[in-house]
Amino acid sequence: MQPVPIFLMFLDGVGLGSPDPGINPLAAANLPHLTALLEGRRLLLGLEPFDGALASFRSVDATLGVEGLPESATGQSTLLTGMNVPRIIGTHFGPKPDPRIRAILQDNDLIRRLVEAGFRCRLLNAYPASYFDAIRSGRRLHSAIPLAFDLAGIPLATEEDLIRGDAISADFTGRGWRNRLRYNNIPVLTPNQAGRRMAELALQDDFTVFDYWPTDYAGHFQEMRGAVRLLEMLDRVLGGMIAAMTGTDLTVVITSDHGNIEDLSVRGHTRNPVPAIILGPPAVRKIIAQRMRDLTGFAPAVLELFQIPAASGDQEEGAHAD
Repeated sequence: MQPVPIFLMFLDGVGLGSPDPGINPLAAANLPHLTALLEGRRLLLGLEPFDGALASFRSVDATLGVEGLPESATGQSTLLTGMNVPRIIGTHFGPKPDPRIRAILQDNDLIRRLVEAGFRCRLLNAYPASYFDAIRSGRRLHSAIPLAFDLAGIPLATEEDLIRGDAISADFTGRGWRNRLRYNNIPVLTPNQAGRRMAELALQDDFTVFDYWPTDYAGHFQEMRGAVRLLEMLDRVLGGMIAAMTGTDLTVVITSDHGNIEDLSVRGHTRNPVPAIILGPPAVRKIIAQRMRDLTGFAPAVLELFQIPAASGDQEEGAHAD
């Protein structure tokens, strides 16, 4: 199979929850594009594996056989290495990678392996100058996704990339850069335009990631109206992305690291499974869906699709934790 471009649309803190719209904004929100992808189904706990005309769905274990609540650093690092990171270090850990997790990423980074094999990789998120200042001073640490790109030697996108249209704001539209960061020269997009641009950018490279963390923040805030607004905007972004990728060979994987926003009755993370929604050519979808029983399955699926041999020990450490 000839490799096709893959886009990981990562949604932080999105699990599969109950159908109760009083606690689950995924049950309360109007999400027409997502519902259409799932052919009328809702993204809720108990949704069966599904392979439709446009998308495949799998329920993905984020607990990885380790006690306690899943955390961002270990979950994201597991996605990007294929290693069961919480099992290796003995606990779920987050939000940012510590030296143990950084070492695992350093040795098993999917991004670095793709770059070394000659493939083009890109993180779509743009970061303001204050972010880079905080990283250099040690006042802030990279989360696992930008750290993986940094370890692979890929510079993170800046204000200039955002202005040129070569990167995307963390809030999709760019309004946060204007209203909170006071960057008055940042272009503002509609959610639909942002989705189209993401697909267009992803088609320019081999492997692309967008790190969407506001969903996790919304879960911690426990505010239903804001969470619903956020998810409905995300759905409009998805509509633009679907329109732009139609007729192309782009494969999109929408998944998460742990549950949170799906249960606003609790402030922290959950042990709920997370979704994997896969769009693109059916043969590619099949390979990814077969692998994604838990978070360890994503990286090996990408390596298989790009015909990169698994490293020694990948199969053992990446095995599903029963």
